[in-house]
Amino acid sequence: MSKNLLSIINKQDVENLTTLIEKLEGSPFNYLKLENQDLKIVIGENGVTESVEASNNNGKVTELNLAKPESVQVTQQEAAAATVEQPTPEAVLDKPTPVKKGVVTIKATTTGLFYSQPEPGAAPYVKVGDRVEEDTTVGLIEIMKVYSAILSGVAGEIVEIHVEDAQLVEYGQPLFSVKQK
Repeated sequence: MSKNLLSIINKQDVENLTTLIEKLEGSPFNYLKLENQDLKIVIGENGVTESVEASNNNGKVTELNLAKPESVQVTQQEAAAATVEQPTPEAVLDKPTPVKKGVVTIKATTTGLFYSQPEPGAAPYVKVGDRVEEDTTVGLIEIMKVYSAILSGVAGEIVEIHVEDAQLVEYGQPLFSVKQK
């Protein structure tokens, strides 16, 4: 590794990358791309170049090829702390996804701020124990002042709420668990 890369990536970052690589290997995705102002990371297989580009303040770019580790020991805390950007929209279904027998997950249809109520101070659209139909609005997601209603997509009973009001959610993130009728 070069000095430039080490000034941008620390030991914890390397551990997080290792966790991401391990999670990627066990997922249906074939690549992962993470990017910010100073760092661009693309990890993949099947012909996708595995590289890290890092630039320091003087604009020099350093590239590092990442090899997938043969065996990695990761604590559950580290695995839970790692987040993976979902690279392909096809990977997340628009319809609720079964989790347990008879229980489906309603997922975010886009990235944005999730709202559990139609306006501040109003009652939430749904709460645990409420019965919903396929066309029941269960929340809103706001992107740049545009609000999209989230429909249940399944008839049943809300058994778990995975997000809080005004929380930033990502595309495909679980919002609710519904026990089907």
